[in-house]
Amino acid sequence: MPSHESPTEFLKEQLTPFLTLFTPTSDQNKDQLQDLIEKNREYFLNEVQKRGGVVFRDFTPIKVDEFDGFVQGTLELEAFNTFNSKGTPAFMANWLRSWSEKILGAGDYRRYLGKTTVRLGPVENSIQGPHVEGGGLTQRSRLLTLCCFEPGQERAETGIADFSSVYKRLPAELQEKLKYGWNQYSYTTAHPLRLLDRLILKISPLSVEMRKDGYATLTGQLCPASCLVPDTDEISIQPWSFARNSNPQVHRAAKEVFKDRGDFTQDSTADALNMNWDLTDSQGNSIGWSEEEQYTLFKTIFREAYLMDWKKGDIAIIDNVRLGHWRMNGVQGNRQLVQIQANPFDALEHRVPEEVTSDEVMA
Repeated sequence: MPSHESPTEFLKEQLTPFLTLFTPTSDQNKDQLQDLIEKNREYFLNEVQKRGGVVFRDFTPIKVDEFDGFVQGTLELEAFNTFNSKGTPAFMANWLRSWSEKILGAGDYRRYLGKTTVRLGPVENSIQGPHVEGGGLTQRSRLLTLCCFEPGQERAETGIADFSSVYKRLPAELQEKLKYGWNQYSYTTAHPLRLLDRLILKISPLSVEMRKDGYATLTGQLCPASCLVPDTDEISIQPWSFARNSNPQVHRAAKEVFKDRGDFTQDSTADALNMNWDLTDSQGNSIGWSEEEQYTLFKTIFREAYLMDWKKGDIAIIDNVRLGHWRMNGVQGNRQLVQIQANPFDALEHRVPEEVTSDEVMA
């Protein structure tokens, strides 16, 4: 069993109820992060499980090509990239990423540095929609590991919120929709499909419905709108807010909550994607949600936000089911934030089971 006492080589600070900061107690400890984590691995992973996330700061920075070994060796996590679950080599993964951005109309230009390591997309003068990583797919990662090799020039924080706490603060009617509802994402392609496009889409998780004009409607698999957090069974919403129909509500809520961020624009990725986000029942029949409900959801998330102001060398481990995140506005500069997704998670296995009524039991 892991010790519940913080290792003496670290100073511990609660940034929020869901995020714990660890810094070295001495100059000597600054150079020993990997050894110290190996020695206390169970403690730190238990801290993530108990609270939601941990951040290591002020240690000697590791190099980009060492990050994969840190995650899979030091932390003993299993790399599992939602969008590259088969471990396609970086050059092919980047080609497929570029292809998907062209066919869907937009992308955030993140790029693979290896089979598992991804450099996240650049900062813009916009605030992203809140999401869990890979939320458009039922097979996704349980944990996110991130390393800041260079912070942004100005602001460019990562917004983080406890999505189980957000759920509890929503109106009862919206809670009910998200508790048992399903997210359905559908796209209209940015151009008519060519033969190569059709061949690639045959091996994708998207269903394809061709139109007479050569364009196609691509529909993703139904994903639970909420999941039970493993180990706690708390209900946690699972949004993936990159849809054009919800983007104005994201922007409106962000302007309302983040009044000190200046005049920022709507997220360009969601604006360019011709994607619709609907709430449905388990059969794919729309249960609908209004723009006002969307606004309420995003406003509640943003009000719960902690803005992670990255420092060079920061390493974070985040629960990708309990905590959601998004990119804040700012100036990119030489910002290099690298991510490795870890440990597979099946959202279908952790969806909220629908309650059985007394009439159904009698039947």
